[in-house]
Amino acid sequence: MDEIDEDMKDENAPKLLHQEVDDDLPGQGQNYCLHCARYFISMAALKGHFRTKGHKRRLKNLELEPHTQADAERAAGRGSFIQPKRRKIETQPIDDGTFDPKTEDVDMKNPEPVTLT
Repeated sequence: MDEIDEDMKDENAPKLLHQEVDDDLPGQGQNYCLHCARYFISMAALKGHFRTKGHKRRLKNLELEPHTQADAERAAGRGSFIQPKRRKIETQPIDDGTFDPKTEDVDMKNPEPVTLT
C-alpha cells in the first residue's frame, strides 16, 4: 500500500500511466491500474476492472494516509496521537487517445484537487 501511495503522487503517476510499449507486459504495458498496480491486456479489461469489488476495496483502503515513522513513535508513547487523515480517492481517468507529450498529462489530471477531510 505504501508503494501504491508513492505511485499516486503527481510526479510519479504520469510515468506509470504513459509507459513505453513493453512486449513483456500484458497489453504491452499500456493499460495500467494505478491504484491496484496491475496491468491489463486491453482497455475493455481495464474498464471492467474499475467496476470490480477488488478495485473498489482498494480505493477504500487508500483513503487513509499511510503510516509514517512519526506515527509509530507516537504509538509507542513518544508523543500525542493524531488521527490519520482521510483522502477522497477516485478511479483514475482513462486516456482517450489525446495524449500529447508536449502538454504532458494535461488531459489526464482531475479538474478538482484531492481534498483531505
